[in-house]
Amino acid sequence: MVSFSDSQIAQIREGAASILENIGVRVPRKDLRDKLKEKGFRINGEYVLIDKKRLFEQIERYSVDIEVSEKIRPFVTYTSAYSHTYEKIDGRGFEAITTESNAAMGRFVNNASKIWTGLQPNCPGHPTDVHPDLQFFRHVINSFIWCENYHSMEPVSTKIAQYQFEACEAVGRPMTGLPIYVASPLTIAGESLDIAYANSHRLSSAWVGSMPSFGANTPLNLVAAYAQTTAETAGGAIVFEELTGVPTSFSANLFTFDFHAMSMPFGTPEKLILEWLNMDIAARLGGGECKAVWSTDIHTNAVHSGMQACVEKASLTMAGALRGAQIFGCSGTLGMDELFSPVQLLIDLEMLEHVQHIVDGLPIDEFEGNLLEEVQEGIKSGYLGSDRTLSNYKRYQWYPHFFNRNTFGSYLKEQFPFEEEKAHDMARDLMNKKHSWKLDEDKCKELEKIYQKAEKSLG
Repeated sequence: MVSFSDSQIAQIREGAASILENIGVRVPRKDLRDKLKEKGFRINGEYVLIDKKRLFEQIERYSVDIEVSEKIRPFVTYTSAYSHTYEKIDGRGFEAITTESNAAMGRFVNNASKIWTGLQPNCPGHPTDVHPDLQFFRHVINSFIWCENYHSMEPVSTKIAQYQFEACEAVGRPMTGLPIYVASPLTIAGESLDIAYANSHRLSSAWVGSMPSFGANTPLNLVAAYAQTTAETAGGAIVFEELTGVPTSFSANLFTFDFHAMSMPFGTPEKLILEWLNMDIAARLGGGECKAVWSTDIHTNAVHSGMQACVEKASLTMAGALRGAQIFGCSGTLGMDELFSPVQLLIDLEMLEHVQHIVDGLPIDEFEGNLLEEVQEGIKSGYLGSDRTLSNYKRYQWYPHFFNRNTFGSYLKEQFPFEEEKAHDMARDLMNKKHSWKLDEDKCKELEKIYQKAEKSLG
């Protein structure tokens, strides 16, 4: 298992401290720099310098041991809101997501969650037939209406944020925590900051993260890169906490960069290893331990439900589960997270059950009964019809929805459908099935009124 040595952790801590004391974090907003200056921070142009002592206080305050404290079964998964395109169920092409198709796909996902109960439903992706500032908000409205127990994603538009807070309160699920994303290297700015700062009175917590591409906007050395991303995220957390008083944690993350494709590839071995190192850093910067991993994202850059998607998603799931992961993000996504495939979602759900059964093993019980009598009866009549076999065989054998368990000879005789055909057939059935849940009609009307107000506010 890849991890940092104690001396490398110390280098990362000291490196981050040196960066913050000598370079600082860039805060382009002058009004925020002025407030920080009033609080005693040193300012150098657009950069706010932070003392080592304050950095280490922030690190230690939010350090935790990373371990699996409770068993979650079935494995939990969810779809992404970031897709803007759907793969057609027959696999023959793509279509841009509309308001109508987004709602329909939410009903599909909610129907699937009744079969695979670890699936936390939302309307995958966001509509592209509305104003750009409304696209993610429309996803939220659709998800509240059609997906049971949905909790809102964060607002992504400063113009619409107030209406999204209002919608969350209307359904009794207020947003009390928000993420803030730092622009690497070392810049705390953008809509996530502006939204969180303007709505800090609503928050009980915040979190700062970033998505630096290793070697593209960090040094191509893991210790140096993590020193930089620790400086920018911890520094951003300190800045926001000092400005607002809202307790603000942070995550020092790195992501892969492909120097041939000049892109950020997901689904690769390197992406998973960096994901694990992100957790190693999160625990050990403040003296904690990383004893397991909480979760694993099962992205892929593959653009259809084929060989690459299945190999990458299966290997990520298996590797993550063997290290303790029980939450698997972005099921059904392809093309990193720009494309959602309903058939890939069903394949991913089957895969998660498959891996879960490997990790859980088989029940090993003390034998109760008369062994000699049972063996003698087995010799006489066979074991297949015994009370023990009939009562317990499902404890020892997982029965999948799609995968074949029959022999090749039986296939030649019966010509039963291939696994992919079964997945396509089930996807069509779930898409055509009556919706399994809908929000109370009065709340639906209230949400639509809030959405209309947001729409009118854009002119």
